[in-house]
Amino acid sequence: MHESISKKTQMKLYKSEEGFEKIMGWYDRVKSEITVQHQSIYAETRFGQSHAILAGEENSKAVILIPGVAGCAPLWRNQINELSKKFKIYALDIVGQPGKSEPNPPSVFNDDYTNWLEDVITSLQLKKPHIIGVSTGGTTAMDMAIANSELIDKVIMCGPTGLARARLPFHQWFSRAMAKQKDADVLEGDLTASSFSKPRSGKTFGSFDRQLARGMALCTRFYRVDKSLGIYNDKTSRINFIKAIKVISKFFFSVDKKRLSSFKNSGLLIFGEFEVLYNPKKISKKIKKLIPNIEVEIIKDAGHAAIYDQPEEVNKKVIAFLEK
Repeated sequence: MHESISKKTQMKLYKSEEGFEKIMGWYDRVKSEITVQHQSIYAETRFGQSHAILAGEENSKAVILIPGVAGCAPLWRNQINELSKKFKIYALDIVGQPGKSEPNPPSVFNDDYTNWLEDVITSLQLKKPHIIGVSTGGTTAMDMAIANSELIDKVIMCGPTGLARARLPFHQWFSRAMAKQKDADVLEGDLTASSFSKPRSGKTFGSFDRQLARGMALCTRFYRVDKSLGIYNDKTSRINFIKAIKVISKFFFSVDKKRLSSFKNSGLLIFGEFEVLYNPKKISKKIKKLIPNIEVEIIKDAGHAAIYDQPEEVNKKVIAFLEK
């Protein structure tokens, strides 16, 4: 079955119909920035239909693009426009996240995300695609290289979680982004790098990509991120704080060093110089010792999502790495 998912089904993870319309309106506006020929396709997975934006020549090498939490396929518009000249691009909407996939979130506490990605690869009949992921999408790419390396080729991770004990940006997030009285327009301003004075590594939660900031703001305001992460208890109508702490541990604490060192594929790590989770230079040295077959790039004037923040520069590095 390859049909669009009904609005009634999608509404499961939105706070209101108004919120659904605002987020999907933004989704379509960002998608309109894709200037190359593209189409929507669906992969069958154990979590339901997964939507992807497909672009590129039929016989080109496949590249899968995975966004982070509350991200979606159109955020990759600059990569779709450029990388589709050389590769066949599959930009995914993650199940259980904003977009056009089914609202059935995988669990962050087991192998659900790699199982979902394996299903996508199998359903679309892809032969050892390259994988590019940003933030938690980068973590899924990393986990795939550890657990199912034979199914994929090269792996590019942009600011992935789980590499080391991360600095939790509580001050920036709670004092600015999570203030409930703020509307989406104000939140968008607070989630851009320009809203933070003298940004430096670890001190800005902001993005240099306006559309990413807008999407984060809209999802903070209108999307049930708590349900998508599995930390909301429907019976008590409250957040399960024990699960919430476990999610924080999953995202912000390092995976086992032995597990990291079992990373098998050729890999590229990309950090912005203003990365919020780690000190890019320190973490680069640590990871190179654990994973000898990995390359690291630190991008100037970029934050947590460097590939969105500085697409022209990062796209060149991505293409060069994939074509080696």
